[in-house]
Amino acid sequence: MPALKRMLRSFAARSATALSRGILRLAVYAAPGFGAVRLWRGQPRTLWGVTPILTLDLKARADRVLGFRSASLVYATYVITSRFDLNLQRPYLLALRHGLGPAFQRVVLAWALIRYDVFHFFADRGLLDSTDRLQISFEELAALRRAGKRVYIYAYGADVRTRQATLALGKWNFCVDCTEAPKYCTCHDAQAQRYVSEMSKNVTALVSLGDMLTYMPTAKHINYWPLDLDRLSAALPDTPSGPLRIAHAPNHTHFKGSKYLERTIDGLKAQGYDIEYCKIQGVPNSEVLALFAQSDVVADQFIGGAYGYTALEAMALGKPVLSFVRSADLVEAPEECPIINATPDELEQALLWIIRNRNCLRKIGEQGRRYVERWHGISAVAARLGQLYRDTANFPPIVVDRIRSAQDREEVRRNALPVVGNWQHPFQIARLPASEGLDALMKAP
Repeated sequence: MPALKRMLRSFAARSATALSRGILRLAVYAAPGFGAVRLWRGQPRTLWGVTPILTLDLKARADRVLGFRSASLVYATYVITSRFDLNLQRPYLLALRHGLGPAFQRVVLAWALIRYDVFHFFADRGLLDSTDRLQISFEELAALRRAGKRVYIYAYGADVRTRQATLALGKWNFCVDCTEAPKYCTCHDAQAQRYVSEMSKNVTALVSLGDMLTYMPTAKHINYWPLDLDRLSAALPDTPSGPLRIAHAPNHTHFKGSKYLERTIDGLKAQGYDIEYCKIQGVPNSEVLALFAQSDVVADQFIGGAYGYTALEAMALGKPVLSFVRSADLVEAPEECPIINATPDELEQALLWIIRNRNCLRKIGEQGRRYVERWHGISAVAARLGQLYRDTANFPPIVVDRIRSAQDREEVRRNALPVVGNWQHPFQIARLPASEGLDALMKAP
């Protein structure tokens, strides 16, 4: 009986493979016609997948601001969130249980080819699993290309980060404390360079931001981390009192420089400074936000050279953010960004300034909220995506006109939000060099 079951299962898997491949070939053939009709009507559809990061659904919402019909799709979810338009985790697990995972994915891709015109993926996976770790299947990219789809590939970090290129960035970098390469990232430079090069030949554009630009030098530079500001209300502090409350929520501590923060805090506490430190990991995003709301300062990262999504969420909550940003070129409107910029070498001086100037934290927090309102809300990211489409997608005039109208509305909205006054501090991102901040520190009360 077990042998019969294995035989039947093998037969079903082979049959499903043949059938799914036939369905996919048919979809590739038929998809251009469906897409042409939608574009002629000015009704393009976009799909965002498949890596279940926190902002995937928000990016789909940004496309909807432009007038597109857009959805996010995942096969699995992380602990941080399960809010996606199309969560196929249950049917996909069922297909895997019966040895039909690849066939299921081909059918999903065939359906998506018929239904959507623009595909947005992160560099580590698409709708089909790849035989190579942290890569998109070139079988899938070929199908998308033959079907006439616009395809954009983004980076989130580990999907493109390589070791030697990272170490070459300088003393402080994401690899400096990693002892388990290549457990978390792509790591292998030559292999990753070949992958990025080949991928660029098969897509409409590569898109990157922050530290990921190092690994995708030909990519379009767009800040594509949107915030749902309706869900994030500022919790500005009243008169400073009690210990300085510092919150830290690293995914992996060795990628954030957590040990340097903790050593610095311990050293300051040993000198008699009253500091309350709270670190949490592996919890839903709602718990992270609750901790941030109760804190005076949020610590992001200190070695990577680019702030993460945590920093944006903290600013949306009206909290001063302590982080390390390598260059003002990596930041949208750096002259407005109130992040307290410090490497491990500067952490003690930065924290001392914060302790001695707690009355300044409210203004810094207010400017953080205003900064993300102006530059990182869903409509702000939509305007930047709209420019990406205008530059690369070759949409018909009816679609371009709608995009341009959304961009005009966004400019009016942003200009109606003035920058907060008197928030500046000695550790601003835009200042050069770092010593200027330390000089100003010495003059602080």
